[in-house]
Amino acid sequence: DSTVNTFVVTRYFHEIGTKLPSERIFGIGERAAKFQLKNGVYTMWNKDAPGAIDYGDSQGGHQTYGQHPVYMVQEQSKNFHIVFMRTSAPADVVIQDGKLTYKLVGGPINLLFWIGDESPENTVKMYHNYLGGHYLQPFWAFGFHISRWGWPNLAKIMDVAKNFKDNELPLDTMWSDIDYMIEKRDFTIDNDRYPPEQFRNFLKEYNLRFVPIVDAGIAVGDNDAFKEGQERDVYIKNALGKNLVGQVWPGYTTYVDFSHPNASDYWFDMIKNFRDILPFGGLWLDMNENANFCNGECNPYEETPDSGDDDLPHHPGGLFPSHKTLSINARHYDNVTELFWHGLNALAENYVTRNVLKKLGLRDVFILSRASYAGQSKYSTIWFGDQGSSFEYMQLSVSQAFSFNIFGFPFTGADICGFFWDAQPELCARWMQLGAFFPFARNHNANDSRDQEPYVLGDDVLITSQVSLKARYSLLKWYYSKFVELNGTGTVFRPLMWQYPQDDVVYLENILNEQILISDVLMITPVLREGQTIVWAYLPQDKWYNFKNGQKLQGSKDTPLYHETYAPLREVLPIFMRGGTIVYNQSTEGVTRVTHLSNEFSLVIALTDEVNGKYLAKGKIMTINDYQDMDNIEACQRQNGCLLDIDVEATIVDDTFTLIIKLHSETNPVIQENFIKKVIVYGVQLNQFKSNKTFLQQKDAQVNDRETIVASDNSNENDGAELRTFEGLDEGVLIFDSLRSVSYTHLTLPTIYSVQISVVAVSLKKKTHI
Repeated sequence: DSTVNTFVVTRYFHEIGTKLPSERIFGIGERAAKFQLKNGVYTMWNKDAPGAIDYGDSQGGHQTYGQHPVYMVQEQSKNFHIVFMRTSAPADVVIQDGKLTYKLVGGPINLLFWIGDESPENTVKMYHNYLGGHYLQPFWAFGFHISRWGWPNLAKIMDVAKNFKDNELPLDTMWSDIDYMIEKRDFTIDNDRYPPEQFRNFLKEYNLRFVPIVDAGIAVGDNDAFKEGQERDVYIKNALGKNLVGQVWPGYTTYVDFSHPNASDYWFDMIKNFRDILPFGGLWLDMNENANFCNGECNPYEETPDSGDDDLPHHPGGLFPSHKTLSINARHYDNVTELFWHGLNALAENYVTRNVLKKLGLRDVFILSRASYAGQSKYSTIWFGDQGSSFEYMQLSVSQAFSFNIFGFPFTGADICGFFWDAQPELCARWMQLGAFFPFARNHNANDSRDQEPYVLGDDVLITSQVSLKARYSLLKWYYSKFVELNGTGTVFRPLMWQYPQDDVVYLENILNEQILISDVLMITPVLREGQTIVWAYLPQDKWYNFKNGQKLQGSKDTPLYHETYAPLREVLPIFMRGGTIVYNQSTEGVTRVTHLSNEFSLVIALTDEVNGKYLAKGKIMTINDYQDMDNIEACQRQNGCLLDIDVEATIVDDTFTLIIKLHSETNPVIQENFIKKVIVYGVQLNQFKSNKTFLQQKDAQVNDRETIVASDNSNENDGAELRTFEGLDEGVLIFDSLRSVSYTHLTLPTIYSVQISVVAVSLKKKTHI
């Protein structure tokens, strides 16, 4: 309903608005803010804004690095819809008195709508599909990353890697900020401080990936990158047609115009020449808003024209658009002005960079960008930029991840422990607990802050980091499978409203912004306040278990409750598992790299309440065993995929508990050798049995009516699979251990591949503790 607003269209100012169906509105990025937007002015214009927080005041101007002019709102019907204003112009979005108003500085008015249903996930999938989907990051990028601005030389990087190894901390990737460069100039390596041959040998010896930073500004002067760009005429021009000169870390700089036809070949040569010297696993594209330490232009060599700000009738956020960036009358190829190209710069840079990597045959290279625009996730991902070491920033990182779900970036994260200010031990330990479950997990901080590697801030931080990262790696193949399952659209790291949109309680601020669902399976409740050791987790109406010990906390018909949970340091944060779901995990003994993870798994099955005499659970499992092989990963994204469905059915009849696990697929996925070594079942009430005798029977799998020898059929209780319980586990947990390699390999699908396990007359008085 746009009748509630004035409709204005002029050359450099448009105003259009609508009545909002509810106050439950999300999106309009990028900003460090709570997930649900309150009344206020929200500015859109990519900006280098370290530390900016946006709580929605009447002025605006608190935006950060990306531009995402899209919002999702819940209607009175409880359905959701999405609105995308397809613009790259600077703008204010005003939310006030039940209305939303766009104030655009020119450009086309191009509104697109997606009418969804009661599911936020279904609704955002439609928008993601329009954007072209998001890029499936390589598996190694899901490992842990360590970075620092201020490591002075290779010896320091090697020392960090050694300390991770000595302290048994998982680590897959070393990053380097501008320290590795010669005088902070792109595409240079200081051979004295970072000798390339020694660097290559170190990475090989430690089995690590390396990601270097590439800043947006090309240093003016006697260096190959600048001279080559000058010769190819690829730089952004000022209003007089000369190279626009700004200033960033190396001093005076020019900026590549990624819309120029010559830019792709120039960028290809720069990246290829760099990689010939030092192979990288990823590229870190920073400062690409574009950032500028002066406003507009600061050319000491020639006369500089006016920035063009004074020509505008409206200045979003109360600042000139050229503030800390380029002049808005700067010219790109084909005479397009910076006013309308600014928001698209990062999208163009990431598009060109991804195509360069493809041309180089690099299929598993990860791209991280600071700035972003709608659709960029087809080529790269983002992190949340420069934020402080405080509990407030840690809290906001959760809601930022939720917002980027809408924008189409499911693989995101913050600088764990914070970028600027000195990280305090308690904060860093809590952030490591949380960060271990973010999709992108990287610890990074500034050159003038204290060291914050996990081993330097005391035992609380070290031990918390060890157990949290081990927990991450134990679940990592399952976690990755949830991204594979998306097939380019949808989310993994979600607010509770994604699963329970009709529950009004999940929209309360503390629950909406602080409780996290991993897919529709696990819920985590991080500690986000100083001095806190107890968390109150809201359990929506469903069956819930404590993931760590299998304790049933709530039945599906019970009244939803708040569950008090002790959450100390030196432990993994509280995790809950939803009934009717399945997780697979694995041992992390001796694991410090993703390449160390085996193809042996445990299934953790959380049963539903009884439904017609049956207890049920569903899940999926990957069918490949080498997650580093890009042929495997690309096969996963084709029609047949690489996922098997798992259907579990349990019954208790005449003192016999029977568990049937069926692996099946409607397609013909790639099948490689994997093993299920253990089955853990949550939700079995064994205390109804009276006999003390334990009898365990594991039947052979049935594949297309052909027997495949994957297990034994035993009548002696001490042969074959063993029934075990663990100290600390709830009495409603069964563990079937020492299974004889239940393998799901070399199958002809579609089919049903079934393993049946029976337990007859079990008493809790008979336990085998291990």
